[in-house]
Amino acid sequence: MTEPAVSVGPTSPLREVIQLMETNNIRHVAVADSGRLLGLISHRDVLRSQEGSLSGALSTEQAHMNRWIEARWVMTKEVHTVYPDTPALEAALTLRSHAYGCVPVVEQGQLVGMLTDSDFVEYAIQELSDPGV
Repeated sequence: MTEPAVSVGPTSPLREVIQLMETNNIRHVAVADSGRLLGLISHRDVLRSQEGSLSGALSTEQAHMNRWIEARWVMTKEVHTVYPDTPALEAALTLRSHAYGCVPVVEQGQLVGMLTDSDFVEYAIQELSDPGV
């Protein structure tokens, strides 16, 4: 699990979300209000919101639009979550069954981290590299 999860507020501009993704080399940003998870913005959500640029909008025009597009308008609201004590296998099955790249980790309604497919790859590398296996 990655702690803390990278998050923005619901009224944060999409431009900020994109910058966070680029700066942190991540594909998912949580949308939270006072630590309470409201939704999730994935790289796919960002691409979907940029469809106008694919149809001919100038990149400067799209950048300007990204200043007023709010995170809450782009986020996925129906997000499956897990708890810090959720078994790894159960969390992995949640990722696979829903074709997710991540699943937020919440505790008592508060966002505490993000579990990503990359976390599972890192775990597999560590386990497979263990000379005791």
